[in-house]
Amino acid sequence: MLRLIAALMVLYAHSFAFYGNAPAGFLGLASYGGLGIEIFFIISGYLIVKSWDFTPSAGNFLIKRSLRIFPALIVVVLISMFILGPIFTTLSVGEYFSHPQFWSYLKNVILSPVFYLPGVLEHARVPNAVNGSLWSLPVEFFMYLVVMSLGLLFKGGRWIYTAVTALFALTVIFWCWRDAPLVVIYGTDVRNIFLTGIYFMIGACYAKWRLERWFSLSGVCVLIMATIVLAPYAPVSKILLWLTLPYVVLAYGLSSSRLGSWVNRVGDCSYGVYIYAFPVQQFVLLKFPEISYPVYLFVTVAITLVLGYASWHLVEKRVLKFKPKDKSRAQAGIVEAKPVFVPQAGENLKSMSPDR
Repeated sequence: MLRLIAALMVLYAHSFAFYGNAPAGFLGLASYGGLGIEIFFIISGYLIVKSWDFTPSAGNFLIKRSLRIFPALIVVVLISMFILGPIFTTLSVGEYFSHPQFWSYLKNVILSPVFYLPGVLEHARVPNAVNGSLWSLPVEFFMYLVVMSLGLLFKGGRWIYTAVTALFALTVIFWCWRDAPLVVIYGTDVRNIFLTGIYFMIGACYAKWRLERWFSLSGVCVLIMATIVLAPYAPVSKILLWLTLPYVVLAYGLSSSRLGSWVNRVGDCSYGVYIYAFPVQQFVLLKFPEISYPVYLFVTVAITLVLGYASWHLVEKRVLKFKPKDKSRAQAGIVEAKPVFVPQAGENLKSMSPDR
C-alpha cells in the first residue's frame, strides 16, 4: 500500500506540470513526486538487503531482480513504440517507423533512458517525453548492484553498510547540494544516484541493524512533528528528512493494517502504476486538451490503476513464479517489529516478499 501511495504521489506531482498548474511541494522539503520516489527507495533498500541475506548468491539475486524489473518494463516500452507512437505521432506511419531515432527508444529495455519517439508529443507542455518516469530505474538497479557488491566483497556487514551510507551522505552534502555539474553516464544523471540512493542505503541500514525494535507510535509522532516544525530551515530539514522519513515509512510498513492487507491481497500494482502513469497523463491531455483538472486527475488515476493491476496480474505475477527459491523464512530468521499501531506487528512485512 505504501508503494502504491508513493506511485500515486508521483502521478499527482506530474499532473501539475502536464496541466500547466504551479507545482505543489511537501512542507517545502520536496515535491510530492520526490517524496514518492524517496519512499520507494526506502522500502526497496530495506527489502532488497533482506533478499540478499536470504540467499547470498549473485546469480539468484540478479535473476530475481531482473524478473521484477524487466518484464513489465519491456511491455510498457513496446506498447509505447508500437501502439501509442503510431497513433499520436505527427509523422506518417512509414516515416515514424523508418525514423533513425525510433529504435533508440528500445534502450529503455536495457535501462538507458530515452524519452523521445519521432513526432510524438512535440507540442505538449512537457515536450518529447513519452515516459519520463523511467529515469529512476537505472538508479534502482545500480543500488541492487551495490548490495550485491557489498555482499560479495565485504560479506554485507553492518559497518560496511554504515560506512557506505555515510559516504553517500557526504557526497550529497558536499557535492550534489553545492551546484554539482551535470555528469551523465549511461543516460543517467550521476547526481541522482546519491540524491535518491541515500534513502535506499538508509533503508538498508535499518534492515542490517534491525532497528525495528525501536519503532513506536510515540516515536513516529515526535519525528513527524519535528519534520513539520523544522521544515522552514532548509539546511537542517533536508538532513532531518533522512532520519524521519525512513522511520515513519518503515514503522508503518511493519505494522498491521487492514487496508494494507487488503491491498496486498488484490495485488501489488505499484510498479505498474509507476511506469504507466507518465504516458497515460501525457496522452490523455493530448487527446482531450480542454479537460478540467479534477476530471483529468480522476481519469488518469483510474486508467493508470487499471493498467497497473493488469501489469501485475498478466505480467509481473506470472514471471515471478520463475524466480529461484530462497531459503525458508524460518532459516532466514525474520525479526518482527514490536507493535506500532496495532498488536499484530510484522504481518504486512510477511505478506510483502523482498522479491516483490
